[in-house]
Amino acid sequence: MANEAKWFPQGSLADLPNVDADRSAFRILSWELKPGDAVAFHMLTLHGSMGSIARRRVFSVRFIGDDARHARRSWKTSPDFPGLAERLPDGAVFDDPLFPLLYP
Repeated sequence: MANEAKWFPQGSLADLPNVDADRSAFRILSWELKPGDAVAFHMLTLHGSMGSIARRRVFSVRFIGDDARHARRSWKTSPDFPGLAERLPDGAVFDDPLFPLLYP
């Protein structure tokens, strides 16, 4: 367990509902996507895919605000940022090539 990603302290979030047990009880949104389409959502949004018989490739992008600060982790993070803890001290702004400025 020490080498697993930890997003939130154990027990700080409600258990996920069993959506498949009663799909009509939930507001489920979906879109038919074509190559080049994109979907954006908050990281706490429950999301998934119905699957595909064809190969599926996904490009995941995470955005952070200019007020975000680096917090060193003793556990594995996702994605992994090798060497980041040595380059950015705890509490530093994300001034690193791994975090390019999208919009000034």
